Amino acid sequence: EEEHQDCPKKREQPGRKTEKQRRKEKEQREKAMARARCRVATQQQQGLFQLRSLRRALLLRDSELRRRKLLRERRRRQRESAPKRLGRLRYEELGPEVQLSEELPDSLRRLRPEGSVLRDRFKSLQRRNMIEPRERAKFRRRYRVKLVEKRSFREVT
Repeated sequence: EEEHQDCPKKREQPGRKTEKQRRKEKEQREKAMARARCRVATQQQQGLFQLRSLRRALLLRDSELRRRKLLRERRRRQRESAPKRLGRLRYEELGPEVQLSEELPDSLRRLRPEGSVLRDRFKSLQRRNMIEPRERAKFRRRYRVKLVEKRSFREVT
């Protein structure tokens, strides 16, 4: 008997809904749809306000990409034109051979040319990757110098 008191008077079948329930569900669906529409509208409005900043960001990114591409291209061209590394050393450009103003003679007739044609040719061959850049060979003696005491030196001390 106690079980029957908790149960409602009118028993409902599990699949059936009352008009009140249907109306409530419909109202909830409509509210949810209205909220979603409102949310989309505010996002679109915010998007409209953000258009300027987005466009500016895109332009900045585009200009940065263009700058990097130009830099890459310039470096690639520089690498192609530069002499390759053939040996242990890297090619070093010879600086201009000039005389200082104190070293210049009074007359241009007495001016002597600076530099060496041979060195210029050698550097040109290195630049064109025909010979490897190298350091000057150090002069080495083939034999050891012997120290000899002479009689005259021995007599003095």
